[in-house]
Amino acid sequence: MAISSRYNLTNYRYGIDIKKKRQLYGMSGKIIFNSQWLSKQNEQIIIVEMNQTIAEREGTFYPEVNDHANIIHTLGYIEDKSNLTILIQEFAMFNDLAGLLMDNKFNFSQLILVEMFRQIADAMSYISNKKIVHGDLGCRNILVFRVDINNVKNNLVKITDFGLARWIDKAPTNEDSSIVPIRYCAPEILRHNHHANYSERSDVYSMGVLIWEGLSNSEIPYSSIAKDDDVKRMKLNNIKLKKPLKCDDQLWNLMNDCWHSDPQQRPNFEQITHKLHKIQISEVSYPLITASSHKIPISYNYELNTHVRITDSLNNTFPRIHQAEWISQEERPIVIIERYEELSEYERLIHEKFKNHPHIIHTFGLVDNDHRSTMILQERAQYGNLQTLLNNGQFNPSPQVLIEIFRQIIDAVIDITNQGLVHGDLCCENILVFDMHSTDPARNRIKLNNFTMTRRNDPSIIDDRQIKIPVRYCAPEILRGAGRSNYSQYSDVYSMGVLMWQACSNGKLPYQSSVTNSEIRQRKLNGEKLSKPILCDTKIWSIIEDCWYNEPELRYEFKDMKTRLSCIDVSNMKSYQYELNVNVKPLDLLNDSYGRFYNAEWIPKNRSQIILYFMNEENAEREASFLMKFNSHPHIIHTFGFVKNNIQSIILLQEQAQYGNLQILLQQNSRFQPSIKVLVTIFLQIVNAMIYITNQHIVHGDLRCANILVFEMNSKDSTKNLVKLTNFSLSRRQDETISQNRVCNSLIRYVAPEIVRSRNKLNSNELSDVYSMGVLMWQAFSKGAIPYGYEINDDNVQERRLNGERLERPKECNKEVWEIINDCLHNEPELRYNFKEIEIRLTNVQKKLVQHILCSQCDTDILENELHNHQKLCPGKHIANSPPTKPSVVIQCRHCGKECPEYEIRNHTV
Repeated sequence: MAISSRYNLTNYRYGIDIKKKRQLYGMSGKIIFNSQWLSKQNEQIIIVEMNQTIAEREGTFYPEVNDHANIIHTLGYIEDKSNLTILIQEFAMFNDLAGLLMDNKFNFSQLILVEMFRQIADAMSYISNKKIVHGDLGCRNILVFRVDINNVKNNLVKITDFGLARWIDKAPTNEDSSIVPIRYCAPEILRHNHHANYSERSDVYSMGVLIWEGLSNSEIPYSSIAKDDDVKRMKLNNIKLKKPLKCDDQLWNLMNDCWHSDPQQRPNFEQITHKLHKIQISEVSYPLITASSHKIPISYNYELNTHVRITDSLNNTFPRIHQAEWISQEERPIVIIERYEELSEYERLIHEKFKNHPHIIHTFGLVDNDHRSTMILQERAQYGNLQTLLNNGQFNPSPQVLIEIFRQIIDAVIDITNQGLVHGDLCCENILVFDMHSTDPARNRIKLNNFTMTRRNDPSIIDDRQIKIPVRYCAPEILRGAGRSNYSQYSDVYSMGVLMWQACSNGKLPYQSSVTNSEIRQRKLNGEKLSKPILCDTKIWSIIEDCWYNEPELRYEFKDMKTRLSCIDVSNMKSYQYELNVNVKPLDLLNDSYGRFYNAEWIPKNRSQIILYFMNEENAEREASFLMKFNSHPHIIHTFGFVKNNIQSIILLQEQAQYGNLQILLQQNSRFQPSIKVLVTIFLQIVNAMIYITNQHIVHGDLRCANILVFEMNSKDSTKNLVKLTNFSLSRRQDETISQNRVCNSLIRYVAPEIVRSRNKLNSNELSDVYSMGVLMWQAFSKGAIPYGYEINDDNVQERRLNGERLERPKECNKEVWEIINDCLHNEPELRYNFKEIEIRLTNVQKKLVQHILCSQCDTDILENELHNHQKLCPGKHIANSPPTKPSVVIQCRHCGKECPEYEIRNHTV
C-alpha cells in the first residue's frame, strides 16, 4: 500500500488486531464498516475499504491532514492483497451533522452551532495551509463525536470525506469528468469547471452554505427546486439563499461575506475563525411558522380511571399504546395513545372533522390524567397495523385485495386533501386493519391513522416543529427541505407509492440495506428508486412508478390514482399459480449454497421431477426476474413460477435436473467420463445460453461447473447430453449500478482478473463472463477440480492471481480446445473473444472430432466413421439399407406363425 509507506501508518490485521462488523455505508468503490479493536475493549472504529481509483483520488489526503483535532483521524491501515486500500479511522458516535439535525434528537442552540462552525473553519484553515481544496463542504461531511447541550465547548465535530479534494498546485488527471456539488459550490466553478477556479476562496463559499444549512436544520440549499440545472442557473444569476428563520444578524453577515461574487473579496478561513470567535449571540425567541401558530386551550372529554382505565401496555417506547376499557359506558374496543406532545391544530381538525369517516380512525377525545402527558382515546383495530400483519405473514392479500385496500386509503386521503391538508406520513404502519380476508376484497376494511405530521397543503409554509421525518417514505422535496417545507398533495402521492410498494413487498422496509438516514437521503436525492417487488402486478407497478417522479408537478393527483385503480380489470390479474402443500410439497433439503433447495413433489404425484427454491431475500427480486425472463431457453433452468406460502418466504418452483450439477458429476469419475466431443457439445449448449443472455445486455456473473445442471448424460454419444445454466444470484444488467456488491472470496478462483484487482463486481461484463467460461471449460477437462487447488486458501489464490499466475493445460484437453480456453483467459479483456466467436470456434472443433458409438448388434464401442464398415462384418445379419445402429425387429409370419427377423421375413414367406 503506497499510502502506508509514504506516511508511516501502522499496519494492523483482521482477526488479530481488528474485528470487522456490520456495514455502515456502501457505494461504488467505497465501503465503510463498523469495527472494533480486539485488544481494546469498548473502543469502536470504522474500516474504510477503497478500490484503487477511489484510493488514488481520496486516500492520500487523510494521512496528510491527520494531525488536526477537527479532521477525521486515520489510525492505521490493513494490508490487503487484492489492491484495496483499507484505512482504519475513528468512529463518530452521532454520525454526520446533516443526519443529526434532520433527526431532531437535540435542540441545538445557535451558540452550539457557532462553536461547531468555528471548529470546522479552524480545520479548513489548516487544510488550506496544506495547499488542499476540500471541494465538498457540507453538513453531510461533518462527523459529530460529542454533543453536550449544556456545555458549548464540550461539543466536537470533525471534517471527513476528501472524495472531491485536490491539491491547489496539481490539477487532477480527469478534470473534465470531476463531480461538482452544484448546490454547495462557488459560482466561478459552475461557470467554468477549471482547476484554476478551485481555491481556498471557493471552499469559503461552501463554508457559507454549510453555515446556512446548519441554521436551517440541514435543509438542502434551494430545496424547493427539484433540478440541479435550475439551481445552477439561479446561482449564476446571483440569486442567493434566503436568511434562515433562526439566524443572528452577525452570522447572516458572515454568510453573505462568504458568498461575495468576487472570490478575492471573500474572507479566508483564518479570518472566518476569528469572526466566529468574536460573535456574541444572545439566544432570543424567533417567531416561527408552525403547524399550530396559536395556543389552543385543552378540553378533556374523559378522565382516566373514571371513564376509562388502562388494562395493558402494548409497547414500552413513546408514543405508548395502551390497551384500555370503558368504565362508565359500553362502546367499541379502545386504546389510549400516550405521548409528550400536545395535539397540533391540524390533528384536532382531523379528529373532529372526520369522526365518522369510514376509513379514518375514530378519535373519542382527550383523557385527563396525572401523568402530565397527552392521552388520546381512539377505537381499537382488531388486527393491528398493516405492516406488522404483512411482515409476520399473518396477512397474504391477493392483488385484488390490495387494490381494494389502496382504494380505501385513497378515499381517506382525498377527503383530507379537500380540507386543504396533507397527511405527511403515509406508510403501512399507519394503516390500521379492522377486517381482513386474503382473497375476498369486500371483506377488508382499513382506517388511516397517525396525523402528527399533518399540515397545510402549501409547500411554501415553513414548519419548525422538532419532528422526526420519515426518511424512508417521504418525497425527495421533503428531504431537501429537511422536513420543514415542500409538503403538498404531491408529496403525499409519492409516499402513497412507497406505501403501495411496501404492501406488495410483504411489509418490507424501504431501502432496507441502508442503516443511516443520511445514506437513505443521499440515495434518494441521487435519484435511486425502489425496484419492482417480485410479485407486484404490472398494472399496479405502473401506478406506483408514476408516484415517484422527482418533479412533484409530474405526479398524479389522488383522484387520478383512484380512477386508474378502478380501471384495472381485476379478473385478469395474475396471482400465485401454485401454493405450498396444495399443489406442491417440499421433501428433503438438497443444499443451501445460495438459497435453500428442497426436493419436492407434485400434488397429486403425476408429473415431472421438481425442486422448491427458497430464495435469499437480499437477491430474490433481481434473481427471480432473470429466471422468469430466460424461462423459455432450452439451456437455461425452467422456472414454473412462484409458490404461495404463509411462512413469508419467496419460493420458486423449478424443474429438477436428474443428474445434479456438472462439477459433482465430473468429480465422481465412475458416473460420467465424457469424451472430448461430448464436452465440446456441452460447452456449445452453455455458450448458446450465454449468447441469449448477452443479447439482452445481461451479465451472468458466476459461470462455473457447479452452476451447470445435467438433465441428460452419455459419456460417448454427444447427441444424448443436455445441460442447463442456473444460479442468477449475481446477475445484473450491463448498465446497472448495484451498491454494496462485492465479490466474495469463494469466487476469486473463477472471476476475471479485472474483478480480482478491484474486488468490485461492477466491472463485470460479457468479457468477464467469457473469462469465467474459460475457467469452466478448464474445470470440465480437469474432472471438476477446483481451480488453483482445493487445499489452497482463497487469500493465497488471490495473491497468485494478482501476480499473473494462469491455469495450466489439463492432460485430457486437446490442442484445439486448449487454444480456445487460453484465449478466454487473457488478462486483458479486449484480447478475449466474445461468446459468438467462441461458438464458431467450438463448432469448427466439433466437426473435426469423431466419437465412439455403441453397435446395437454386438455392444462394441466403434469409432463413428468406422461404424458402417464394422457392421458389414458384424456377426448379426442386417439389411444394407437399414440404419446401422438400429436393432433388428422380430415379425411373426402370418402363414406358419414362426417369428423371423424383419430382414428375413420376405425370403421366409416365399
